[in-house]
Amino acid sequence: MKGSPTKTICLFNSNKAWGGGEKWHFKAAIELNRRGHSTILVTNLRSELRTQGVKARLNVYSFLIGNLSFLNPFKLLVLFFFFKSKNVDTIIMNLPADLKSAGIAAKLAGVKNIMYRRGMPHPLRSTWLNRFLFQKILTKVIVNSEEIGRSLALGNESWFPKEKMVLLYNGVDSNAQIDTSKVLYQKKNNEFVIGNAGRLTSQKGQKHLIEMAEILVSQNVNFHLLIAGEGELKNSLMDLIKSKNLQQKVTLLGHVSDMAAFMNSLDLFVFPSLFEGSANTLIETLFYKKPVVAFNVSSNPEIIQDGVNGLLARAFDSEDLTTCVMKLMNSPQLREEFVLRGEKIVREKFDNQKIFEQLEAII
Repeated sequence: MKGSPTKTICLFNSNKAWGGGEKWHFKAAIELNRRGHSTILVTNLRSELRTQGVKARLNVYSFLIGNLSFLNPFKLLVLFFFFKSKNVDTIIMNLPADLKSAGIAAKLAGVKNIMYRRGMPHPLRSTWLNRFLFQKILTKVIVNSEEIGRSLALGNESWFPKEKMVLLYNGVDSNAQIDTSKVLYQKKNNEFVIGNAGRLTSQKGQKHLIEMAEILVSQNVNFHLLIAGEGELKNSLMDLIKSKNLQQKVTLLGHVSDMAAFMNSLDLFVFPSLFEGSANTLIETLFYKKPVVAFNVSSNPEIIQDGVNGLLARAFDSEDLTTCVMKLMNSPQLREEFVLRGEKIVREKFDNQKIFEQLEAII
């Protein structure tokens, strides 16, 4: 509720890199502040999250947390007094290292709500420490897809506390206005523009895009592929593009800050990621009113319903990915239908205000 602060909420994320979890913690701090709560954002000292938090004039603190920090009594004592002095009611953590150190210190400090947000569908090992943390320390486990919930419980059915699990999808401001006034790329000769955005890593599967482009060229399709993002595979992807003589058909854009201009340039978004917790990129693409082709893998079917608001290709199959792309290239009507249904799904399932109302209800 708006008005006087009703809770003191600590968003604890010591990750140095910027990703989906950091973006969520940043948005949550801002939105919970707006709703009248007193929020504290705890970050890595040299992180983009800290930079963004300070810029937004949030209440930002920094601690150096490592995977073994929970074994350091002095570190736990510092965190204990921090939570006590700030009268923290709720803590929401992001990393396993945060869970071990800040979670234990928060429990000792008497924090009522101790929550861990899991953002990737990685298996949970059945160790004594994990059993202790999930059974005795945590009051809630926030997952952003059903797939993550399944991955946590798989193999741990005898002890994992499913009753503590809460599903909160990633979301967007479905009422925000999209700036359609500019584009990042100008079409040439009525070409069909295909796009992708994400870190250039093996997880994001951009090599399947290059293989798709090679097939499209072999079939004399008039297209151009734009790939936005930076990452460790940039040079190898550039080499792959050159080896297949695709320089005139594929452009690596690097970091793109104006996503509206990028999305305005596209006819179709293709998402060949190999696994996702809950892909912000897919949700944002639906918001930007672009049709989508993705692999039928991980949590993607929770966002893209095959044949309803997009197409799902067989996992890791570049040829089937290309077939789906060509189906949409050849059907403007189907693309339009997918866009309309995508808008509806965003409003119903991935609206930030509804999601933060759910979050507020559990804190």
